[in-house]
Amino acid sequence: MTKKPSNPQTETSLTTTTKQYDLFTTFFGNPNNLSNTIELWDAIPKYAVNERAQSQVRDEKGNLPVSTQEFLYRPTVRGLPKEITCKLTIQPASIKNSDGTYTQYYPSNDEELLEEVLKKFFTDQNFGQHRANGSESWVRFTLGMVQQELKRRGKSRSLDEIKHSLEILSKAVLTVEFDSQQQLGVAKRLVYTNPILSEVTGVTRLHYLQDPKAMWLAKLPSLISKSVNELSYRQFNYGTLMSLSSQLARWFHKRLSHQYTQASITDPYHIKYSSIRRDSGLLRHSRQSVHVKQIDAALNELTDKSVLLSFKKDVRKRGNAITEIVYSMLPTSTFQEEIKTANARQSAHNVELGISRRHPSLISKLQGSFGTSRSEETS
Repeated sequence: MTKKPSNPQTETSLTTTTKQYDLFTTFFGNPNNLSNTIELWDAIPKYAVNERAQSQVRDEKGNLPVSTQEFLYRPTVRGLPKEITCKLTIQPASIKNSDGTYTQYYPSNDEELLEEVLKKFFTDQNFGQHRANGSESWVRFTLGMVQQELKRRGKSRSLDEIKHSLEILSKAVLTVEFDSQQQLGVAKRLVYTNPILSEVTGVTRLHYLQDPKAMWLAKLPSLISKSVNELSYRQFNYGTLMSLSSQLARWFHKRLSHQYTQASITDPYHIKYSSIRRDSGLLRHSRQSVHVKQIDAALNELTDKSVLLSFKKDVRKRGNAITEIVYSMLPTSTFQEEIKTANARQSAHNVELGISRRHPSLISKLQGSFGTSRSEETS
């Protein structure tokens, strides 16, 4: 592994930079409300099991089963298939309680918000570091910085809650299996395995009292590093995302920001109910009618936040039974301009970095996203 900065917790900045990281941290517009969506990483439904659902399956000893979720990854990177079937497995984090017992947790809503804040900090070179050759990215922060940012965005959390979320992010392990044999035409099972945050270095209360400038340090996922290297990220409105109250609304906003690159009043975005349920992992009620209400509420919130101008549903039935619902969405002029700006930034960055129109083989491009993770032969 590449050597870390000599004193990463006390240095005023992490000075190592690359051209790729310079571009990642350069925005078209006011950077205060801007961040980046991340290819593949943001498609993984890693925060889908809420606290209520966890309490229903947690046993009397505080243990959770391994969580599994299938989803479809739709690459925007040229040279990859239109869609790739994936399976997510989450090994829950085991967190020590004050009485010495342990309780297990999946990453959920609070951890999602914390990840967004840390990725936002990473776009500031005073708090981020990226090594292109080693595909390593690091972010540096204090708990106070996180708390202040969450409060500023209307998502206030206590310091204990933030530390709890950091522990979950560093101890829950994600495994994503890609159906490469079927869709990439190779006899290999590609597997990505890692915690969300790794090599987390915290600060004790005593350390903080001795050195108030001491910071936490965490290594970001290799999928984020790879996205920085390949420019497979997109500028989006972080301020809008953090203002949304619904986790499903945030999922829609990220998906639209990353995939709806042709946003236009004459070119609606279409998505099926079955796709929303599969790819978000957030619709877990036993009744479909509840899911429809949840989707309507999320899309109405996006309308209220001037992301969507309108949406409509095409309900398809067999007899009285609903077999599918197709949602069609139209963007506001504000969201159209955001997408156009993101497109312009991506094009300019591709030119500046000299990204070639020619691409490596499909399998090497996908494998290259895994950093130090593994690729296994199928049995």
